Amino acid sequence: MLRPATRVDVRKVMEQERAEFARLLRSLTEEDRDKATVCEGWTVGDLAVHLLGDDLSFLSRNRDARRNEDLDSPGGPGSAGPQEEDWDRFVDQLDAHNDRWVRAGGFLSTRLVAELLEFTGRTVAEFLESVDSSAPGEVVSWAGPDPAPWWLVGAREFTERWVHHQQIRDALGQPGLNGPSFVAPILATAMHGVPRAYEGVEAPEGTTIAIDVTGRAGFSWAVRRDSDGWKLYEGLTREATSRLSVDQETAWRFLMGMKGAAETRRKVTVEGDASLAKPFFGAVSAIVRRT
Repeated sequence: MLRPATRVDVRKVMEQERAEFARLLRSLTEEDRDKATVCEGWTVGDLAVHLLGDDLSFLSRNRDARRNEDLDSPGGPGSAGPQEEDWDRFVDQLDAHNDRWVRAGGFLSTRLVAELLEFTGRTVAEFLESVDSSAPGEVVSWAGPDPAPWWLVGAREFTERWVHHQQIRDALGQPGLNGPSFVAPILATAMHGVPRAYEGVEAPEGTTIAIDVTGRAGFSWAVRRDSDGWKLYEGLTREATSRLSVDQETAWRFLMGMKGAAETRRKVTVEGDASLAKPFFGAVSAIVRRT
């Protein structure tokens, strides 16, 4: 039975992830800090500084209403969100902004970064507790052009933290935070980026694309054509026009921009109308360059 996708409450798991991250940072040697990550040109230490910058930016623009001149063009945080034609330009601006921050923060010790991340983590959590989670917050650009509810804004912040934490663990050869309590909300959040991939796809009302994610954190979702556009649902349905089945790691890595569409297609089983499955491979739930 399908039901409208429910909100994702990440506040508790955000605290758990940040505690694990601070513990990891405190264990690093200088050699560990300098190891390369999958983020081109950035080391383990750079990614940690980047996450600190994310927290500071989030608090400055949302709690304190401070404009960021670097990103206040169309598509910047707090704006109406990037239009398709502005997307690559916005990604370039964001990459340049992030790189400036990371280079400037390179002198910070790992211990100090860990301490600062504990502080900013608590402060972000306090802010998210203080707002009405269902009220409009800022735009989550990969989910749509309109202000998203605060619960989705918070869930987006969690995905950013968790994914970069995973990348650091990968670089260090350490096991990731792959338990269902972490991966399930990542998947549930990422699925909110899928309906946007179907914008402009013409189909009769009621057309349904089922997405079954397998694994310990797996679940079933669907994108359905309603009278007012494509909407996200959750639950099982036998009345799907097209059905995709994918394992949980492929799903989150693809939607987070860490796995290409071609590689992902090889790991997805499609039943029914293959043409309606195709837009799924254009979905993205992170600010990355669209290919």
